This record gives sequence, C-alpha cells and structure tokens, in this order.
Amino acid sequence: MFPVMRAHSCITLRVVLSLVVLMLLASCGKTYDEVKKQRVKDVNNSDAITIAIIWDKYGADSLFFEGITQAADEVNGRGGVFGRKVKLKFFYAKNDADELMLAKKVAHDTSFAAVIGHRSSTNAIPATVTYEYCGLLYVSPSASNKNLTDHKFEYTFRCIPSDKQASKRIAALMMSHGHRKIAMIDDRTIYGKGIADDVMGSLADLNLEPVVRRYYTAGMTDFKPLCAELRHHDFDAIFLGGMLPRAASLIREARQMGIFQPVYGGDALDSPELEKIAGNAARGTVAVTYFDPGRDSPVTRAFVSNFIKRYRKFPDTNAALFYDSLMLITEAMKLSNSAEPLVVASHMRFLTNYQGATGNFSFNLQGDPVHKEIYFKYLSQTGFTYLDAPAEGWKGYGVIIDRW
Repeated sequence: MFPVMRAHSCITLRVVLSLVVLMLLASCGKTYDEVKKQRVKDVNNSDAITIAIIWDKYGADSLFFEGITQAADEVNGRGGVFGRKVKLKFFYAKNDADELMLAKKVAHDTSFAAVIGHRSSTNAIPATVTYEYCGLLYVSPSASNKNLTDHKFEYTFRCIPSDKQASKRIAALMMSHGHRKIAMIDDRTIYGKGIADDVMGSLADLNLEPVVRRYYTAGMTDFKPLCAELRHHDFDAIFLGGMLPRAASLIREARQMGIFQPVYGGDALDSPELEKIAGNAARGTVAVTYFDPGRDSPVTRAFVSNFIKRYRKFPDTNAALFYDSLMLITEAMKLSNSAEPLVVASHMRFLTNYQGATGNFSFNLQGDPVHKEIYFKYLSQTGFTYLDAPAEGWKGYGVIIDRW
C-alpha cells in the first residue's frame, strides 16, 4: 500500500511543477533570459538591495518579522552591503493559491535581488521553479521536504536539514523512549506526508513497523471519527506529520477522546501556537527544532541578547532562522562583491562554517546545509523545554498524562 502511495506522491509533485512551468510560460510577458538580464541591471544600478519576504497569514503570528528586521538593521548599521542599504519588502499570503501568485509577482519584479520565505514545503517547492526560471536567489528558512533541492536548481537554498535527515533522529528518539508500537498520522500535504514517509523509512531501518497509519485532510475540522478509529489499535506513541493549526486541533480532540499516548512531530509543531490552540492537551508533545537560544556560541548569545533588549521577549525559531537567512545572503554578497543573484548563489554554495544564530552553515552543491544541528523540545507546564540528548530519554509524559 505505502510504496504505491509514495509513487503517487512523486507523480503528483511532478505534475504540480509542470503546471507551474506552464503557467509561467503562458503568463510571462518577457522571456526568462530577458527577465534575468533585466534583474542584473536593476540590482546593480539601484541605491538599495531589495529583498522580498513571502509568508502566509497564519505564520505571521511568529516572530519572523522581528528576526529579519533585526538582521537588516544590524547590516545597515554597519554600513550596509558595500555601501548599499538592505531594504525589505513583505508579502503576506491569504492562502496557498495566493502564495504562489505572490511568488510569481515577486519573481517577475526585477528590482528584487533575493526572496526569503514560504512557511510550508507545499508552496516552497513549486515556487522554486518560478524563482529558478526568473533568476532570483531564493532562501527558505523552514521548508524541509527533500524535494525542495532535489532538482539541483542554481538559485535555491534552505537553512534547515531536510526531513530525511531529521527523521533518523526522530525514530532514534522514539526508540530511546521505549516506544515500539507507533501510530502514524499525517495531513496529506507535501510536508506532512513527506516527513511521515521519511520517519516510516527510518523506523524500518530500526526494524520497527508502524501499527497503523491514518490521514486527515487540510480542510478537516472534526477529528472525532479519526480518533475513534485509532482507539481500536494498540500503540504506545504517535508520530504526527502535520501543520498548525489543524495538528494542534487534532491533538486536543485526541486527548478529549481518551488518547493519551505521547505525540512526536516535526519542526512544524515548533511554535507557541501549539499551546495556544491545544492548551494543556498539548503538554508532552515533542517537536523537532533547529534553534536553541541557550547554545554556547558568541553569535547565538549576541542575537538572543540583542533581540531581548529590542523586543522585550525571547526569540522563537522563526526569528532566528529569518535572521540567519538574511545574514547568509548579505555575507555571500560581501564575499562576491556583487548583488547579482547567480554570482551570490555561487559564493553562497561554497560558504563553509559560517556562524549563524542557529548554528554553523556549510552548504552542499544542492543548496542544503550540511552537519546542521538538530534539537528536540517538548511542551512542559512552563512552555517548551529542550531535551539534552535522545539517549537520555524523556520521563515527563507519564506525570502529565495523570493530570488529564
């Protein structure tokens, strides 16, 4: 069953990418070469280096705006990039279709030297086609599906490891906590299904096979039938491949229906919105994260300290990833002494051991970070708490379950 579904997913992705290319071909007033050449002229002749940020309306609740604004102010406060100021322009998408239209709009605006954003792999992957054909440097702070960089595009980078890498750590963590019978749930999105498939593969490498796998759709609001069906199966943990807010709603309804097994998820659950939506029901949920504010690094300490002084609050993961995204782009521009996207991309691809707020950055030829730190946190009574290491396990959920 599952191999067929994985093949179907790959076919669907290829179809989506093909449709994006056809849409571009049908609607672009200029040829792609003309757009690229005009962009080179515009970014070289403008007074400022303009960078677009595309994020969805729901993701706007995070602190990404504060993080990237802090980065721009720090760069500009040090004289900018070879004397030119960095200018940010923000675009907020209402839905998936709107987000892809914004990607098209930004890609054809030759005043932009780069674009940062797209919260979900579902939109980030097709957007890469748009940016590649229009010669626009793209850095994703959060898209983790492996297909983002599988096409080996010249202009595409990401700041976090792929789900393929994270899934090995997730599977090892669940095993270290004594879980052998796993229920798999995903939301059928490119992100959710992709990370669930990767975790299943990593569990298989550990000679573990999920007890059950079930799905829900992006439009679902009532999870009671799914939860009722799950209660017929014997499992000791749940892996949830899903995006907020619906993943949090599912967790809340599962607890209300007496499903108290611990929940593990990817980095999409790494958000204060998890607790806002699910409340006490989310206690004990484990999420992948790529930022530890307590990391022993001068860059991390300075970022956190400056952020707290400026905003009177701790930075979240998105704040740190957007901060690093802009800093990586400007560093590559300084090294290349150019704002031309292809030149900057070439230098960025060969960055080694660049120190960011979220850790060290070195990229492979596909635009993926290598040897990037992966952390885990769980939602405790006082908010997210970091796990020191997978091997140490986690003993909190037993007490928490007793309170429900």
